[in-house]
Amino acid sequence: MRVSLNTVKQYTSVDVSVDELVAKINGQLGGVEEVVDLGKRYKDALIVKIVRAEQHANADRLQVCKIDDGGARQDVERDENGLVQVVCGAPNAREGIFVVWLPPKSTVPTSFDEKELFVLEARELRGVMSNGMLASAKELSIGDSHDGILEIDLTEWKPTDIEIKPGASFASAYGLDDTIIDIENKMFTHRPDCFGQLGVAREIAGIQHRQFVSPDWYKNVPSFDTGEGLRLEVFNEAGEKVPRFMAVTIKNVTVKPSPLWLQIELVRLGGKPINNVVDVTNYVMLLTAQPTHAYDYDKLRGGILGARQAHAGEMLKLLNGKTYELDGLDIVIVDGEGPVGRAGSMGGVE
Repeated sequence: MRVSLNTVKQYTSVDVSVDELVAKINGQLGGVEEVVDLGKRYKDALIVKIVRAEQHANADRLQVCKIDDGGARQDVERDENGLVQVVCGAPNAREGIFVVWLPPKSTVPTSFDEKELFVLEARELRGVMSNGMLASAKELSIGDSHDGILEIDLTEWKPTDIEIKPGASFASAYGLDDTIIDIENKMFTHRPDCFGQLGVAREIAGIQHRQFVSPDWYKNVPSFDTGEGLRLEVFNEAGEKVPRFMAVTIKNVTVKPSPLWLQIELVRLGGKPINNVVDVTNYVMLLTAQPTHAYDYDKLRGGILGARQAHAGEMLKLLNGKTYELDGLDIVIVDGEGPVGRAGSMGGVE
């Protein structure tokens, strides 16, 4: 299980070194399999603004971009206006947007997971000098998209007070100056209270004899916008095996990519961004250890959602593409006609 030290520090103080904390975890919580210094991966990544973007004279799919890095790097060549030149092949590269620049001598973050590190340099591309690269989400190891460079939306909320401006540290602005402590999963099989970041933070507070502060949003009763007009019948027939099953309808939802901060949070905690609806449910689950799922109301047959034991012989195709025959020991989530998910395991493909 990947535990974010930055996240833990939101709920309890940690005034020992990483090595000391790992020793405490090893001795009192569970075996630490790996410690990942995310800050090292992103230490050279800078937020910059594209001031000019012009067609490369010798390549149809390349643009010559002039970027403003606020003078953050002292060891790069600049033009008479103090701008740095970078050749970029991304179709969305254009004047006025804020992006992430990996300067010469920096390491491409995604290559940390490969056999060899990819260290950038200043070099000519079709006869034009390029200083490093403007990075995509894939190259930054925060998503799979390689179709264009990552754009930073100045209007979106982010988890820090650091101003988005030329030369700002990308890691500091989005919480990637973090240490990830990977604890063996088998340790948690008998400790469901530690399945989420909050539970582990509470345990780390305990082994340090420090106070744990539960966040207000976790203690408060949630409120929802009205789902008026969306009839939903909720039932629970699984008895003691499902002590509680809750659902709420939400309308006027637009499925789209999550804001950048949420995509980065998921990656830090070992998840994978998919879309805003799926991502927010996974984020809540990773923090609290409470499984939270979203269903497409238009696909729920009969406007019904419930939990029950499976009927022997029922078939269900899951998100992994495989179809399974269920038996009476399986707990399933069902709509008005049959199973739509295998509880505690995986959702149905529909």
